[in-house]
Amino acid sequence: MKNVAVLSCWFGYKFNKPLRVNSFAACKQWCYATIKNILPFRVLDALGLVSIIPPAPNNIENCYFYSNNKRLKKEVLFKGWHFCFIESDIDNGESITSSLLAKKVKFLQIDDTNFKHAEHIVYMDSRRISDDIADIIKLNKKGILLRYEARFKPTIWHEVEDAKGQERYVKHMDKTIDFINTKLENGYCANNRVMNTGIIAYSMPSKDRQIKSLCDEVYNACIMLEQPECQIFWCLLSQPYQHILHAVEATEIKTRSGL
Repeated sequence: MKNVAVLSCWFGYKFNKPLRVNSFAACKQWCYATIKNILPFRVLDALGLVSIIPPAPNNIENCYFYSNNKRLKKEVLFKGWHFCFIESDIDNGESITSSLLAKKVKFLQIDDTNFKHAEHIVYMDSRRISDDIADIIKLNKKGILLRYEARFKPTIWHEVEDAKGQERYVKHMDKTIDFINTKLENGYCANNRVMNTGIIAYSMPSKDRQIKSLCDEVYNACIMLEQPECQIFWCLLSQPYQHILHAVEATEIKTRSGL
């Protein structure tokens, strides 16, 4: 499938360290993660310890994995990806900074030299890898394809409440809610079923400009508000783009993890 490019990414360490070491248990977790980050990936594989780098999707030639951690390059190449380096400080994988870096890849804010002639671009979170690329492309009937959240969330406020459970999302949630309310006052709707952005398929170049316009809007909102919970913005800002957007139930696109 030479007309397809698959993108994924991870910014930070192979194994996440606790953001705060404020207990003996957290200290142990920090020590274990530090040791595992140093060990060669072949040793980790032999020990049955799986890092954040998944094998590339089966039978896809053009798979690109983005990271700011050059120490991941050998493992990335070994697992069938092309390694793409993005210059940035290496931070913990669950931080706001690293999460926002991932949005550059997810929403196509990167140099497309490697895949500018691809007819289909499929982005996948490193924990949401699917081997059913052909099926994903067939399902993409409008321009952009993604899944609904597995747990039914009928409004944007359901996603806001869920996001409050994670520190990197809640930190700037007040500004995010102000942004939502301003958009609602300007005609947007809160009652839009929440979609999962872990897998997004883009059909290029037929809807190229409109796809990039939506991606730019969502990415810019994430950066402006320092809010990596992009599903909130997608739920809101995708509303004028329904003519190029097709969402399916979570069960219609299988992932290796089942999520």
